[in-house]
Amino acid sequence: MGWSFHQFLAMRHRKYIKLLLTLLLISTLWACKKDDKKDDQDIQFDQAAFLSNLSAEVILPNYLELDNAVNDLSESIDTLVFRKSKSDLDKVQANLKTAYLAWQKVSFLEFGPAMTVGLRTNVNTYPTDTASIESKIVQNETQMDQLSMSDKKGFPALDYLLNHSSDSLLLAEFNNNRSNYLSAVVQDLKTKVNTVYGEWSGNYQSSFNSSLGTDVGSSTGQLINALNQHYERNFRDGKIGIPIGVRSSGIPRPEDSEALYGGYSIELAVANFEAMKTFYKGKDGLGLDDYLKSADAADLDQTIQNQMVSIDSELNALNDPLPAEIQNNYQALRDCYQEIQKLIVYWKVDMPSRLGVLITYQDNDGD
Repeated sequence: MGWSFHQFLAMRHRKYIKLLLTLLLISTLWACKKDDKKDDQDIQFDQAAFLSNLSAEVILPNYLELDNAVNDLSESIDTLVFRKSKSDLDKVQANLKTAYLAWQKVSFLEFGPAMTVGLRTNVNTYPTDTASIESKIVQNETQMDQLSMSDKKGFPALDYLLNHSSDSLLLAEFNNNRSNYLSAVVQDLKTKVNTVYGEWSGNYQSSFNSSLGTDVGSSTGQLINALNQHYERNFRDGKIGIPIGVRSSGIPRPEDSEALYGGYSIELAVANFEAMKTFYKGKDGLGLDDYLKSADAADLDQTIQNQMVSIDSELNALNDPLPAEIQNNYQALRDCYQEIQKLIVYWKVDMPSRLGVLITYQDNDGD
């Protein structure tokens, strides 16, 4: 069927309308892009100095502290395996706690070398699988580098091996197979930590300092994502929410407490939060607090600082061991959890938005 003249004009009219709409959309997107760029440039902040301060004054010293603590722990375990004395066991238990506390200062830095090594998974997957550990000991299996070994090694496995019973019974248990497994666990821990510290003290620090901007691959983008992911999943959920039942279908799981056998779960949580606060404030130099102030978000920084005080107050009112606190002081734990929860919106939504950082890790619950 042929086209009439009026149909032809109508078709041409529709084409012109579509063209105009397309040009209008492109113009709008370009204007938005220029506005976004202008917003980024409006933040007058020395990002290079910010990153240099964090790496030199916070990150590297804390990795060095962990490295030294793990080396000391390894040496003391070697002595314990050789002599099996009560004084040697006391020293190992003390060194384990020191190293576990040092770990809290870097556990939220899961990017760069730590991500490459899978440091968190390798050194602090809990609860530890005690039945499988005992089976491995019987079979004298000491291969630690398999993915399936993540819950059979690291700090939680050492906590079990060195704290699960009275000192006299622990010493009586130390036959050759058990000593072999203990030595293998601490050697794996030492290797992983040494590797990450070696990378940071080598070339990675300069790479971190020079990776400017706020995109996904930038240092600022990585550290804000890593901080938030740890705070949400490992601090809120792992240290408090899951053991008290809020993050485990309403069923308290005290057996899932960090450092279950050593009995210092709360002390680790306090140390971890203190380290994240220090990181946020940049210790004595430029930190995320200064970054927010430069982005005309001093009000948000003050809100964050106030919430940190509230969390501190709730955390420091708790007592170890955590399983007993769940039984005897449950409401205080719930109150603490609620204060911890409030900071997530400020750190995960408001702060990245004001600094132009995209949160890229996947939510597990939609908050």
